[in-house]
Amino acid sequence: MEDDFLTDEQQADQVKSWLRQNGPFLIAGVVLGLAGLFGWNQWQRYQEQRAEAASALYDQLLQSVGEQRVEVAAGQLQQLESEFASSAYVDQARLSMAGLYVSRIKPEEAIARLQLVVDKGAAEEIRNIARLRLARLLSAGEKHEEALKVLNVSGTGAFAPLFHDVRGDVYYAMGKLPEARSEYEQALNGEMAAAVLDPNYVTAKLDELGGKAADLTAATGVPGTVADGVPAQ
Repeated sequence: MEDDFLTDEQQADQVKSWLRQNGPFLIAGVVLGLAGLFGWNQWQRYQEQRAEAASALYDQLLQSVGEQRVEVAAGQLQQLESEFASSAYVDQARLSMAGLYVSRIKPEEAIARLQLVVDKGAAEEIRNIARLRLARLLSAGEKHEEALKVLNVSGTGAFAPLFHDVRGDVYYAMGKLPEARSEYEQALNGEMAAAVLDPNYVTAKLDELGGKAADLTAATGVPGTVADGVPAQ
């Protein structure tokens, strides 16, 4: 309240006195603030440049995969892993590389890449994709028990129908037909079945095993799920 009765000159003197005492701190704060802003912008730009470089290298790898250039693609994957280890492109590149190895009949190399995604994948979704592909590959090599262990995970969410379907295929390959039938039924009864599966194909497999396809129409959203002449896949 006393400040209300000060003259303009007295108030000006108080401001000057306050600035003399606190001015250096104000200047330092401004300098630090500007430096922090500049540093943040530089960091952001650095991150953008790294993301662009990782994307470009990943595109090159995809081109090499498409051209079946195994050694070149392998070198590009190694560069991605060493220089951009935290990038999501690494997981995608490993999946692509695994597919290339499968096409070149090199299952062990493909299994190794898929296992890396299962163990170190940045997102649960991509780990689930790797698990499904790894299980199929292991089962194709008659490593059925290993395939089932890979699929033995909880909380698969929207991937649950796919996991049931692949388990059904593994059990079928093992000659365990009741277990296979149960998995196919669970696959088709899942909430996401129609979105993530080809219901006709899974139902055809179930029909071959004598499953109760008539109970599955509502779950799949496909009228008359079992139809004559279901295309083989």
